Amino acid sequence: MAIVLNTNSYVTEAEADAYMVTRIDAANWTAATTANKEASLVTATQIIDNNAWIGYSVSSTQALAFPRKNAVYFDNRLGQTITIASDTVPDLIKTAVFEQALHLLNHEDLLEGTVQTFENISIGSISISDSNNDVTRISITPAYIMNPLRPLMHRGTSHGLHNQWWRAN
Repeated sequence: MAIVLNTNSYVTEAEADAYMVTRIDAANWTAATTANKEASLVTATQIIDNNAWIGYSVSSTQALAFPRKNAVYFDNRLGQTITIASDTVPDLIKTAVFEQALHLLNHEDLLEGTVQTFENISIGSISISDSNNDVTRISITPAYIMNPLRPLMHRGTSHGLHNQWWRAN
């Protein structure tokens, strides 16, 4: 699956490779084929993109949620209001896509919703043992990916309208 920047992915494979060099536990990314890397980035973009974001799409014909206009949020770390330029994809979104893509590669059956662990695996005469039938659910998008994105998400939306408190004096 070929990546078309800002059409089916927020990032390129080269950007993801550069990010993964500084990321611990990225062996599955490094070992992945180009096709699997691209597929994981496109799938990760779809997962991350499927949220209610602040602001509005710049164009009604754009394929992805970003770039956006009127996207303003408060950054607790900086202690100030940030306005996202209407021609950019925030670094928070790109980082989330990198992390989500790695999460997909680390959990091969993630989108099926379950992961099974085995108590005993043998190579000679091939034997697999799962005596307790433990099937564990793993989050499609873990909190360490979603939490940094919270300031960019709508809160309390209803039919696309903001439910904001206001007070008349």
